[in-house]
Amino acid sequence: MKALTGWFQNKFSPTLARISNMKYLIALRDGMIITVPFTIFGSIFMIIANLPINGWSDLIAPILPKLQAPVTVTFGILALIVAVGMSYQTSKANKIDPLAGTAIGVISFLICMLDSKFAIDPSTLGSGGMFTAIVVAIVSSEIMRFFIKRNIVIKMPEPVPPAVANSFASLIPGGAALLFFWIVRVLCNVQINDVIQAIFSPLVVGLNSFWGMEFVLFLTLLLWTMGIHGNNVVGAVASPVYLQFLTGNIAEVSKGQMATHITADGFLNFGMNIGGTGAILGLVICMLFARSKQYKQLGRLGIVPAVFQISEPIMFGFPVVLNPTLMIPFISVPMILQGITYFLMKFHVIGMVIAQIPWTTPTIINGYLITGGDWRAPLWQAIQLVISVLVYWPFFKICDRAAVKAEAADELVQQN
Repeated sequence: MKALTGWFQNKFSPTLARISNMKYLIALRDGMIITVPFTIFGSIFMIIANLPINGWSDLIAPILPKLQAPVTVTFGILALIVAVGMSYQTSKANKIDPLAGTAIGVISFLICMLDSKFAIDPSTLGSGGMFTAIVVAIVSSEIMRFFIKRNIVIKMPEPVPPAVANSFASLIPGGAALLFFWIVRVLCNVQINDVIQAIFSPLVVGLNSFWGMEFVLFLTLLLWTMGIHGNNVVGAVASPVYLQFLTGNIAEVSKGQMATHITADGFLNFGMNIGGTGAILGLVICMLFARSKQYKQLGRLGIVPAVFQISEPIMFGFPVVLNPTLMIPFISVPMILQGITYFLMKFHVIGMVIAQIPWTTPTIINGYLITGGDWRAPLWQAIQLVISVLVYWPFFKICDRAAVKAEAADELVQQN
């Protein structure tokens, strides 16, 4: 066991740490954040349009198209929003003028999304083009970096204003990026979006499956136990897929159909993120009944952040990270709870996720909102919280007893 732990800490963890710090993984994580205010805004109207109140649908029927307009606008151009965010972040990563880099990346994306008549079809700018937006932003940024790094740019005299100079400096690198995508999409008539969608289709299918979901959870939680921010490493890759699923659910519900994507963005609020990663609120509640002074005090300090889904104070303060005693419940509790949730949603015992809300929304409240007001969702979350406390309890008591002995030994030393 010590050999395995040593290998993880000395070999495996440093490798993953380097991967997590890769510039395009960081750009992907930060570039996707731009979608949050738009999806939350659209989700508010989605929730209003689907309140579980008798007669509500008949009452709002005359204004339903107006309520759905924000949903259509925000989720309908999600790929375009991603193109903006990704182009900006990749430009920063490659030290390209952000304004020029963002503009070039977005135009390159629009070229790739041209239809068979080489016209812009707004219907293709939704979640179906998100992977294309990500790939094109990276490629266009790399093309520009190639020219800028080799100083193949137009330089203006010093008296020229910086804004004008930057515009001319981006002419050759930006023109090369646009020309590349024009050749591929228009001259060669390659349906770039279809090709990229086909490449990523195994990932999309896998993440909507039970075992794919469980694997993502296991890897994320395992990385956390080794001191690596698993959400940043694994979530950066999985987030676009989950967001695409959420968009699909919203589109289906807007048409009066049932949602079909179980693991849509927000699904992890049913187990994984109860109080933060690892269902950490269950551990915090255990700490409130600790015998040791340090854990009781830490529990009092950590309860409020955990209620609002912030786990870091406990993750590093307890600590959960690099703690073999808590590794089993930290990994098993979310996997078990999410696994049960998967089948509860599959067999329509509780509703699937059809809205997005701020990630700091407390457990039970968030379950009610993201399922469009399904009362069974918060009930299940309350049951999950009880289960998490029960599973964490025996492992926590091992740590608590050790802390009590350590505190007693310290007091004895101080008395002497």
